[in-house]
Amino acid sequence: MLVRRRRDVVLGAVIASGLSSLVSMGLFAGVAHWRGDAIDPFWLAFAGAAPIAMAGPTVAYLLELLRRLAGAKLELEELARRDSMTGLLNRGAFFEAAEAAIRRARGNGRPLTLLVLDVDHFKAVNDSYGHAAGDEALRLIARTLLAATRRSDVVGRLGGEEFGVLLEGAAPDEAALVADRILSAVRLLDFEQGGERVPLSASAGLAALEPGLDLDGLFARADAALYAAKRAGRGRARHADPSSGLFVARRRA
Repeated sequence: MLVRRRRDVVLGAVIASGLSSLVSMGLFAGVAHWRGDAIDPFWLAFAGAAPIAMAGPTVAYLLELLRRLAGAKLELEELARRDSMTGLLNRGAFFEAAEAAIRRARGNGRPLTLLVLDVDHFKAVNDSYGHAAGDEALRLIARTLLAATRRSDVVGRLGGEEFGVLLEGAAPDEAALVADRILSAVRLLDFEQGGERVPLSASAGLAALEPGLDLDGLFARADAALYAAKRAGRGRARHADPSSGLFVARRRA
């Protein structure tokens, strides 16, 4: 699309400069004829060449303006995909990226594991220290997730104190190591309020992509595993048990 726009700008500028050149020469000749003066070939050529000479700088300016507009459009689109507080992908963008990752996994046969993480007792943090403190805790956890994962992994904030991590190419055992690394890093976070260290912890549920399992089913399994981790005492990770059948459909919005 950008290439076509650039082509249109160049073509439009060339046509406009050609027409301007003809009009300028016609006006010069008309004025000379009206005044009864002889037409000076030099000034006639100058009248025709001036618009053409201006075409180059005009095209350069228009192309630069187009480049900046395209860059601003991309920045706005990227901002629309990001959670304003943490800078991670927002829920909609995460689901979109997850769908694409599943298609890739189907195509190349590589494993894929979803990790859903929820901050433990987060309401108590908000109630005891205020929502500003809760927001700070979420930003710290978001940075922890990014530090503990690869650039190729998909990391997003799903809403509230819940986060999602999609680990492409990671089998369940590998994903379990990542989950343990994340949960350990969360427990070690240096989070203080009023000079007092506030302990943080999180629970996680993991689900591996299997044949016939779509994104909604994958999230349902990860959710079930997350609830199992909460029931087991929090601060831990659990793998989904497909044999349990205790899966609840998960809404995307």
